[in-house]
Order: sequence, then C-alpha cells, then structure tokens
Amino acid sequence: MRLHYFAVARRQLLTSSSLRLASQASLKAAPISLCPRRFNSSTTRPLKESLSPLAKHLHDSMKITGPITMAHYMRQVLVNPLSGYYMKGDVFGTEGDFVTSPEISQMFGELAGIWYLTEWHRLGKPSKTQLVEFGPGRGTLMDDMLRAMARFPEMYKTIQGVQLVEASPGLRKVQRAKLVPGSQESDVKLVEDSQNVPVQQCIRSDGIAINWYDGIEDLPETWSMIMAHEFFDALAIHTFEKTDEGWREMLVDFDDTNETEYNFRLVRCPQETNASKTLTQDDMFKDYKTGDRIEVSPDSWEVMRKMAELVDRNGGVGLAIDYGQDYAQGHTLRAIRQHKIVHPMSDPGSADLSADVDFLALKNMAKPSSNVSTYGPVTQGHFLHSLGIETRLKMLLKSAKTRERALDMIKSYERLVNPDEMGQIYKVLAFAKDKDNSSSLPVAFETSPPK
Repeated sequence: MRLHYFAVARRQLLTSSSLRLASQASLKAAPISLCPRRFNSSTTRPLKESLSPLAKHLHDSMKITGPITMAHYMRQVLVNPLSGYYMKGDVFGTEGDFVTSPEISQMFGELAGIWYLTEWHRLGKPSKTQLVEFGPGRGTLMDDMLRAMARFPEMYKTIQGVQLVEASPGLRKVQRAKLVPGSQESDVKLVEDSQNVPVQQCIRSDGIAINWYDGIEDLPETWSMIMAHEFFDALAIHTFEKTDEGWREMLVDFDDTNETEYNFRLVRCPQETNASKTLTQDDMFKDYKTGDRIEVSPDSWEVMRKMAELVDRNGGVGLAIDYGQDYAQGHTLRAIRQHKIVHPMSDPGSADLSADVDFLALKNMAKPSSNVSTYGPVTQGHFLHSLGIETRLKMLLKSAKTRERALDMIKSYERLVNPDEMGQIYKVLAFAKDKDNSSSLPVAFETSPPK
C-alpha cells in the first residue's frame, strides 16, 4: 500500500522546510513540508489551494475553536461521513491511489488463509468459527483466503460467518460484489445476528453469510480468526515533540499566510494538553531528547485491546500486518494521492493518510488478556516464505498461459518478499489464546517466543 512510497516519504519528511509555531515562543518546530511550493510568476508568492467543502469546514471550525489535534484531523480527512477519503468508495489498485499486498498477488491471501488453517489445527479444531476482517478494502484478501480454506472442508464447514468491520458504504458495495459474485444491492438484507445486533448481510452461494459491522463492539461471541491488514496504519495518531519543558502536542491549524500553498499547517502547542499529559507517561517515552517527536495512537491501543479481549473470551487467533517498528516513531505521517507522495495538509480528503504502526504498543495492549499470547512481529518476507510462497509460485507458473503472465507472477512474488520492496518493511504480528497449548508455536513464529 502506502509503503511502496515509504523511502521517498521519509527522505522528504526529514529534508523539508519548517512550519511556524502556534505562538511566539522561542521553541523551534521540526521540519515537515513535503512538497515543492507553487509560485505565481508575477508575485513570487505561492498560490493557495482552493478549499474543498471538507477543507472549508475544517478551516472555518479552526477559526472559531482554534487548532485541532492531529487525531481529529485524520478522522475528518479519512472517515468524515460527507467527504472523507474512505467514504468515496474504491481507492485501491492501479486506478486508485495505492496498491496493497492482496492486490499484487493472490498468493498473499491464499497463504494467509493457510496460516489460519494451521492455527485451527494447532488449537484443537474448534467446531464453530468466524472470520473477522478490519478494513477489508476491496474484499480481495478475504476472497483469496476463503478460496484457499474451501479446499479443506473439515475446517471450512465450521465457519459460521464472515464479519467485515467497514465504515464506508461505498467500500461495502465493492466488497459485496467481490465476495458474493453476481449479487445485487437488493440482495443485501438488514437482519439481526445471533446477538440481536442489526447487520447488513449477503449470503454466498456456498451458504456463508457476509456480514457488515460498524465496530468491534458488536461482533458475535465466537472463536475468531481476526485479520487486520493495513488497518492500524490508518487509525488516528497524536503527535508530540519533546521540549525542555516536557512533551508538547503538535496541532493542526489553518494557514492564511502566503508562505505555502497549503491552507493548513502544523503548530506546536506552547502548553500541555490533556493528551500530552496522559499519553506520554509510559516509561518507553522517558529517554527521548529535546526535539524528538513521537506518534501515539490511542485509537489503535483501544482496538487491539478489544481484539485481545474477544479472543480471550471465545478463543481464536489474529494477525496484524502493517508497516512499522517495535517502538514509537516520529515523522512517519504520509499522504498518497494517485500513487504519489503529497503533503499531508494538501486538499484534505483527496489523499490517503497513514503512519507507521507501533507494534510494541499493540503487544502491550494484549497483555491484560491473561490467556492471550503475542508473537513477533516478523517480516512479511519471512512470514510468506515460512508458509511456502516459493512452492505456490511454482504451481502457479505451471498454469501460466503466456510468458508475460509468468513474468508478472515472478514480479509480484518479488514485490511481496524482496527486502528492498515489501518483504522487510512490512511486519506481521500474531496473537492467540493458546497459553493452555504452549507445546507448539504458530507457523512462521517458531523463533519468536510468546509474550
């Protein structure tokens, strides 16, 4: 997805011009500008971007209430019901703004499905299960997983339903078309699930129900196979900068100056905010130096905690696959529009926003669920090789009808596993309720001791 452009974004983030502060305090803001400025040749001043309805809403709101947190800005940009980025429908693939691993090759989803199959065996072959995916995109990953699982009827017949946690009405339509081929919008019914929660539902030809949920709170209480692929990177972050007086929050404010073409800018709050007081108290943030920045995602913490609790109550396993590190970072916020890096403040709602995932924080959120173990993260390349991607590639190459098709398969394989592409920067974190089954470890995580 967005990490195909990560190296470029990181260089631009760290070599760009600086933004102004919220006050006249002597503290200096770190660089953040990503894009070259546009100048009017007659005035040598940058031309401001036109204000979209969402940008105007944000601009007018800030004039009244003042700067907003980065977390609030990201939520507005991505999921505002009227004009948020993900609300407009299909943004994936070569004709969209970015490409994800499942869109690159069917092998990714097929091997993910096989991983869940091995976990189902390892954890006692439960008789009733459900598949849960957060942020399912086009439905490609789930479609590939189901196709692989269907080759194993003993396991496949245990699936009580596929639960998709998706906020976008447009993407729900795309997912329905992918997962229930030949279906129409009229085939989607509003029903009550086993817990009397109203859900949108469409039934596949194999009898499996595809259900759409607004949030994790409403999911059925069933042994779960959870997938969060490139989900956590899009959840809102707070950004903080270390100063001589302690952590200060970076906020988003309107920019009516002639200094840049953008209508918004990052500013540093001169005082503590509630977020800077409460979200930076952990010992893992104590060794940072003045001028350092960190990005913290309490939204991610909350979702991961609820995932672990769902698995702890009912049994199950999960994967979080994303780009990031096993620690908090700063300067990773990026925007992608039509496969190009753009400034995060440029034309809000027209580009995808994302930030690196802090896998250590996710693991910490699973700890209170006493029977849930976490594994990794390991690299995506290691994960796919452990599941036999080379063998799967050889099988697919035998069916390739043209040389061009075979070369495309090889190229896709390289993109997924090559350390210089997606194989190293993407990480895979696993979690499972398995502390009563400590004699075995999940496939691909045999050298990663449980936490």
